[in-house]
Amino acid sequence: MQTNFDYNTLKVLSVILETRNVTAAAEKLCTSQPAVSRSLKKIRELFNDDILVRKGVVMELTPRAEEIKIQLASIIDDIESLVNNPTRFDPATSTSQVRIAVNASIAQWFAAAFARQLAQKAPLMNLVIEDWTETTPDKIDADEISFGINYFPMDLPKYLVQKKGGRDDFAFACRTGHPQCGRIMQLSEISQYSYAVHIIQHWNEKEEHISRLLQPLSIVPRIQLRTTHINTILNLVADNDVLFPCSRYLIDQLDERFSVIELDESLPKLEGNFGYVYSVKRRNDPIIRWLNETVDELMGSLGISSK
Repeated sequence: MQTNFDYNTLKVLSVILETRNVTAAAEKLCTSQPAVSRSLKKIRELFNDDILVRKGVVMELTPRAEEIKIQLASIIDDIESLVNNPTRFDPATSTSQVRIAVNASIAQWFAAAFARQLAQKAPLMNLVIEDWTETTPDKIDADEISFGINYFPMDLPKYLVQKKGGRDDFAFACRTGHPQCGRIMQLSEISQYSYAVHIIQHWNEKEEHISRLLQPLSIVPRIQLRTTHINTILNLVADNDVLFPCSRYLIDQLDERFSVIELDESLPKLEGNFGYVYSVKRRNDPIIRWLNETVDELMGSLGISSK
């Protein structure tokens, strides 16, 4: 047997031995069936044994798995007794690597501020910030990513926690010199322009936010561009009359090529809440709690209340 064995794999093995069923093990571990299947594959390689085999319509443990099961229960108990008395997490001295995923629209104005915040509070910590993609939920579940920031609510599996954050107000970003620049856009003017939409995985990839809000008014906006690449949108908007519905905080960070168009109060309010995402199984982890508090504190300093 190889020696590269970690506690998470040990815990998965314990539950598989107990349930003798990958789906049931996934439910008990608050994770996905594919994640447990990947762990089982790793376990089989480590022990050079099938562990779980099909006999007719039922799954049974191999003789080797039965031997492991007898020894494993006491090992798990010993480890959990240690885990239940954790050492205090101190961000000032922690040398952990923290990997977070942020949707590109939020990251445009939030990532640098968050990096500065961590440099002050946790100077020895290594921070990795990556884009939120379609694989992010699986990476959070597999502990490859500690924390995610996107818009709330998201279409995510139940083994991930979605915490509702503060509200983000939206407006239209436009080029400086746009015919509507400095004016308040009226309902009758919405259909006069084309729009570029930033596709955000697990939030608006099925339907644009602006289309959903205008639907009750029987207005169908002309969506000229849909893309996950925010720089593509900004390059288009900078040289054309295309409008970009986006966060006011993002607009505030744009250079002099861009301006903002306010919306008349009679129009549906373009807004959305931030959402913080982490694994159910890590919800009591001191570093996850600290990340929650740190993100809330930073949002508050930017005038974004979670209340």
